Amino acid sequence: MNATNKEVLKLVESARDLFMRLGIRSVSMDDIARELGISKKTLYQTVANKEELIQLVLDHGMEEDVRTLEHNRTESTDAIEELLNNSRYFVRQMRKVSPTTMHDLRKYYPEIFHGKVEAHQHHFLRQVMENLQRGKAEGLYREDIDPEVIANLYVGMTMMVVDRGVFPALERPLSDILLQHSTYHFYGIVNEAGRHRLQEYLKEEELS
Repeated sequence: MNATNKEVLKLVESARDLFMRLGIRSVSMDDIARELGISKKTLYQTVANKEELIQLVLDHGMEEDVRTLEHNRTESTDAIEELLNNSRYFVRQMRKVSPTTMHDLRKYYPEIFHGKVEAHQHHFLRQVMENLQRGKAEGLYREDIDPEVIANLYVGMTMMVVDRGVFPALERPLSDILLQHSTYHFYGIVNEAGRHRLQEYLKEEELS
């Protein structure tokens, strides 16, 4: 790979924008080269093929998610504020995603999907579990919840949200479904003190 880090980042961000808006299968390497204003030959000096570019895009997205989740964890006052900020982040991210993007990735690039998406899922699972443990320790989440079980249920349902076989693409946006899912999760885990704290935060800024 002869390109500089800055050139690679520009390529990844341009490709990600096209994939998120239009889907993966419908975007060709010609489209990406045209978007960047370069020749396809120059593009192939940076990446060997479309599969490699998809992997770079997913890696970049995961790194961004990890940084955001860690920032929200360290900067939040409590577990509820952390989870609210994480939920807002993912709802807003999903507003940028074409309904066909996840479908294309799962159907036409299954090895990449299972390798990259499942790695992301495992990190997300650990983060959710730690948030549940934090909320219990802070006296804001119900004492009777099992963080491991609830975290697996939450992450499993999140994956179901992006399964367009369960929620057909034309019926409603992914972000709307994810918003409903997050609200359902919040009110299932908070205790009375947590409910009051949650409502105070929501008065300041809605979940969406």
